Amino acid sequence: MNHEILTNELDENTKLLIEKMEKELNSKDDEIRKLKNELNFLKAVITNKNRKIFGVSSEKADANQLSFFNEAEKYSDSKVEEPALEEITYKRAKKNTYTGKKDNLANLERVVIEHKLEGADLNCKECGEQLVEIGVKSKKEIIKYIPAKLIVEEHVIYSYDCKSCEKETSESNIISAEAPQTIFYNSMASNELIAHTLILKYQHAMPLYRQESYFDMMGATLSRQTLCNWTMSAAEALKPIYNHMKKELLSRNYIHADETTLRVINDNGKDSKSQKYMWLYMSDTNSKPVILYDYQSTRSSSCPKNFLGDFKGFLQTDGYSGYNSVTKATRVYCLAHIRRYFHNIIVDLDEEALKNSRAIIGFNYCKQIYKLEKELRESFSSKDDYYDIRFKIRAEKLAPIIDNFIDYVEREIKDALPRSPLGKALDYAKKHLPGLKNVLLDGSLEVDNNAAERAIKPFVIGRKNFLFANTAKGATASGNIYSIVETAKANKLVVERYLVYLFDNLSKIDVSDSESLDNLMPWSNKIPENMKIKDRK
Repeated sequence: MNHEILTNELDENTKLLIEKMEKELNSKDDEIRKLKNELNFLKAVITNKNRKIFGVSSEKADANQLSFFNEAEKYSDSKVEEPALEEITYKRAKKNTYTGKKDNLANLERVVIEHKLEGADLNCKECGEQLVEIGVKSKKEIIKYIPAKLIVEEHVIYSYDCKSCEKETSESNIISAEAPQTIFYNSMASNELIAHTLILKYQHAMPLYRQESYFDMMGATLSRQTLCNWTMSAAEALKPIYNHMKKELLSRNYIHADETTLRVINDNGKDSKSQKYMWLYMSDTNSKPVILYDYQSTRSSSCPKNFLGDFKGFLQTDGYSGYNSVTKATRVYCLAHIRRYFHNIIVDLDEEALKNSRAIIGFNYCKQIYKLEKELRESFSSKDDYYDIRFKIRAEKLAPIIDNFIDYVEREIKDALPRSPLGKALDYAKKHLPGLKNVLLDGSLEVDNNAAERAIKPFVIGRKNFLFANTAKGATASGNIYSIVETAKANKLVVERYLVYLFDNLSKIDVSDSESLDNLMPWSNKIPENMKIKDRK
């Protein structure tokens, strides 16, 4: 009996020991699983960091990689075509290795020089009779470079008096010749020189300290302080143009927005090491584009709120929640930002891993949307009612794709680890796909915010060259000038000529007169033809 009791006690202890060991093993398994997930997460972070530093910026994926995708959906809608990965092969004519822009000389002044025989050369060397012109043998075009130079124009203004009137009335009737007007009344700088200085800095990213050397090689010693004073004064003179452009932008129905960092050494009289921000707001680029920069010391939600005010149209941005402060606007989110999360997961996967990846499904939905948008542009963009056509086709074809994309995200996010790359991609997509769906509300809306990202690049390039702004006032001035330069470029103007035109006219008009400012806008039909960039016929 005692033996049986002892055996039972041993069995119970053994069971308890086994259960304890099983719990410990399960706990270890959980810990190992978490460590593996953490390792995969950290590997993904390092891979993304390395890609940003060393990799290409394109988010295209290899078509051969994508052909491994074979999704068997649990929940499908037989009425809607599922996203499918295709391997496309085609033939094309061989192109030149160089793929840059085509030469276009349509905007250059053309000087015709005729080469004719004269004098004794017109006599025939055989019989001595005079030769008769029978036609043009050939024509040859040569692009000639004329080096720039600076000259000093000394304007001597003469005065005149009518001695006859003075004799009759005993009063002088003095009349003076009209002096040339410049945007800066008491400055030695011509409108052309100011415009050239601004173009060097804001279109060609040449900081003022380099411009010192540039002008020195041309024989003029112009200090950086002088150039800086001219730049600040030019920004102040152009302020009515900027404000009028802003008024026009806020009257539109569709605005893109983005922001980028800027270092300002001295903000509001204080040395500052914190990042400041240049905000970008722009209209649709298809008709009378407006591109504006707005310097602010923070990334606060008050910045877009103060700039856009009661704007009631469509506002397209990335996922930054600060734009929610523009409460009367309809938010439209960016497909490119959604796609980026999925792309960063699949781009470095090998063939075997790609077959089992759940992220490639999300990437493929993005690809299907872009494919549809490309087909619409190629087929209908030349038609006057393009937006109406796009609105109707999107309702039929794009809406189901986005709905299926949302369904996929809802299913996958239940099993995905929140901190994993896939978990983050799904979470971002879940938050922003409903906002992306707002593109179905208006045919003029784009599926991404790439227009704003392209428009902010000139500032980013310039920022790399001059690294920082000295003061908040300087950063604001740069924002105003960048706005006018980039808006002029977007409206296909020769920017330097346009700036001279503005300076010539701003000194002659009442800047509080809205109609006068309308006539100076880059899209105005009053702008002279010689300022418009011509396409080669």
